[in-house]
This record gives sequence, C-alpha cells and structure tokens, in this order.
Amino acid sequence: MAGLISIFASILFSNPQKQKLNLEEKFFFNVVGYPDIKKLLSKSIVSKEPIHILLTGPPSSSKTVFLLEMLDSLEDTYYVDAVGASGPGLMQHLFRNDTKYLLIDEIDKMKKSDQAVLLNVMETGILSETKLKNKTSQKKMKLWIFATSNDVERLSGPLRSRFMELHLDEYILEEFIEIARRLLKKQYQLDTAISEKIGYSVWNKMKSKDIRDVIKIAKLVKTSSDVDWLIEVQNKYRKKNSRMT
Repeated sequence: MAGLISIFASILFSNPQKQKLNLEEKFFFNVVGYPDIKKLLSKSIVSKEPIHILLTGPPSSSKTVFLLEMLDSLEDTYYVDAVGASGPGLMQHLFRNDTKYLLIDEIDKMKKSDQAVLLNVMETGILSETKLKNKTSQKKMKLWIFATSNDVERLSGPLRSRFMELHLDEYILEEFIEIARRLLKKQYQLDTAISEKIGYSVWNKMKSKDIRDVIKIAKLVKTSSDVDWLIEVQNKYRKKNSRMT
C-alpha cells in the first residue's frame, strides 16, 4: 500500500501539469466533470495527515460515484452505506482492521451516538468503544473520512465542522447517461448501447436520478430487452407498493 501511495504522490505532485490531470481523470474516470474536486480529493488521499471531506447536494449528483471510485482504486478502504449500516458493526470493523480510508455514504443517516464516535476519532485520532461492565477499548489510528450527505442539517454541528464541505449540483440527463456508460463498462463490461439505455431508462422511465438504480439494473441484464423488462417490473411493483402504503 505504501508503494502504491508513494507512486501516486510522486506523479500527482510532479511538475508537468498534464501528468497530474491525466492521473486525476484516470483515478475518477467514472465521474463526469468536477476537475477541481478530483484534484482536491487526489491531494487529500496522499496527504501525510488525515483530511476529512464531505460531499453534499441532491441525490442526483456525483457524490456516491466519487466514493465508489475511491473504493475501487484504494487499498485499506472501508465503504459504509449509513442507511442500512449499524454503528456497532462499523466500530467492530475499525477495531479489527487497519483501515485508512473510511467512505460513508449518506452520513446524515447515522445515529447521533455513532456520529459522536467518529468525531472523537477525527479530533483525537483515538477510536473508543465502551463494552460490557464499562470496559473501554481504544485504538490509535490515522483515519481519512470521505462522506456524502443529502441533508447536512442532520449532522451534529461539531462533526460537520471537522469536514471540508463541498456542494455538488444535480446531474443533467446527458451527464447521467455518460456516468452510466463509464461505470457499467468498467464494472460489468456492458457494451455502450446497453449501458446508455439503462441510464436513459432509469432517468426517464423509473423517474430516478440515483446512480444506485443504474447499478441494480446492470447486475441483472445482458440484453436490451432485459432492460425493458426489468424497468417494467420495477415500475409495476413500485406503483403497487405505493398504493398499499
């Protein structure tokens, strides 16, 4: 891992501007646009001291894609979707593993108690957990936290203040389709036509701007007709469920 980061840093901070831009585009290839944010994140990754960055904005932006790119490219990384994750499960992983980069999607969904644990790590570099009979376990660690949030007001003030906060705007259709094309070719080796159709169908037929829906569809399709069928099933039972609630 040290060798990988060393090579990454030597290229990133070398003099030729073209080398830096090429590396940033390669590292965040599936993110459309945002060259300045790509550069900032790249510098943060190779920083000698932990940097914590919070990407905010609507669901239909590149926040999650940035995290997925880091998950795919970096070692010693742990990704958490805060919607379904448990605080104890996250703490257990951090205690048992030498994690350097913690990626938290929708950090605003975390409980306040779990936010407090993260705040302590960010402030002191110490992970603390109180177990049965008031026994406390501690672990010193350098942890870089990259997170996303749809609603920053749900974060505690002290935790939010520890982040460098960057707001991303909503996709337009053309950007969404381009992200789908790049992401699905890289992760699932889907051809351009099917990838673009998934992006278009999720946006226009499912009325979703969430890249996660693109990934869900991609995992189950091989042909263009598969896309049509799966979108139809999704819409049919989404409507049925909404009527029942």
